Amino acid sequence: MTTFADGVFQYGGMPVTPGVPVPFTGNAWWVDPVNGSDGNRGNSPSRAFKSLYKAHAVAEDGNNDVVYLISNGQSSGSVRLSVANAQVVDPTATTGTLTWSKNALHLIGVGSTNNVAQRARIAPPTGTYTQATFGSGNFVVVTGSGCYFSNFSVFNGFSTGGVNQIAWTDNGSRNCYVNVNIFGMADAASAADAGSRTLKIGSAGSGENTFINCTLGGDTVTRSAANATIELAGGTPRNSFIGCIFPFQTSSATVLGVLGTGSACIDRWTLFKDCTVLNNIKSTSTQMTAFASLTSASPGGMLMFKNTATVGVTKFGDTNALANSYIDMPAVSAAAGGLALNPS
Repeated sequence: MTTFADGVFQYGGMPVTPGVPVPFTGNAWWVDPVNGSDGNRGNSPSRAFKSLYKAHAVAEDGNNDVVYLISNGQSSGSVRLSVANAQVVDPTATTGTLTWSKNALHLIGVGSTNNVAQRARIAPPTGTYTQATFGSGNFVVVTGSGCYFSNFSVFNGFSTGGVNQIAWTDNGSRNCYVNVNIFGMADAASAADAGSRTLKIGSAGSGENTFINCTLGGDTVTRSAANATIELAGGTPRNSFIGCIFPFQTSSATVLGVLGTGSACIDRWTLFKDCTVLNNIKSTSTQMTAFASLTSASPGGMLMFKNTATVGVTKFGDTNALANSYIDMPAVSAAAGGLALNPS
């Protein structure tokens, strides 16, 4: 029996909610950072949990359960990752890292469907809260496979950041991201560190992930080192970025969009289709030398660019990246395509 206060349900329990592409057949769990409590049952909006830690803990592995993150339309409604919040669910937790380890467990933000800074949002606590206090450079780590993530944002910025700070790591496989904004290096310390990332994909060949209409990175904190928005590692195969936006604000030409680390970092291909690279050179940003870089001349696979435009970037890649890239557009130049041209 369902009351309208708890929402309308169909298909034997699936809530009627925007952003659900298929009728997921598992349980529906609700997280409301403002009004929820981890002491609640979590099975309706009016009985929502407060944290994603709790929702993940009770969800079933491989059951196509869905976690709905409720927005209040403001940053104050963000769900907060911290050691203290993790310990409410797991008293043995030593870091605030959210590990999404269950297969076919989906996360959908309930809020407006804008593609930058959605208010269904994952962030650290406000005020003074450092990476050292958080206890790890890893903010969210996905090890589950077959998960669907949609319509939320991630802000990985501390009052004082640190080195090797990674907003989102995907070590699972066959996960799909739609309209997700991941803003890594969102504090001065991590933005100045060469080892920091927004997104890292790949561990022992995991991959085959798809990112659709996602915004990866941010442009409100200036990056000043040879860090990368995306790192490809571990022989990760067949990852696709479709209609994605890559924003940059830089004070160094060495900042990168994509970095492939080590020999055999890519297996088969990585596709960038209908993507846009926006380095804010009209807003004091420094021209980037290259969008992509590979640390090895033998990455084990290729980068494929189809209808991808760049602004504020001199070349698609460095020597190794260009040698292992294929570009489907007119000859890449300011006049012909790819490297966007100011008409004046």
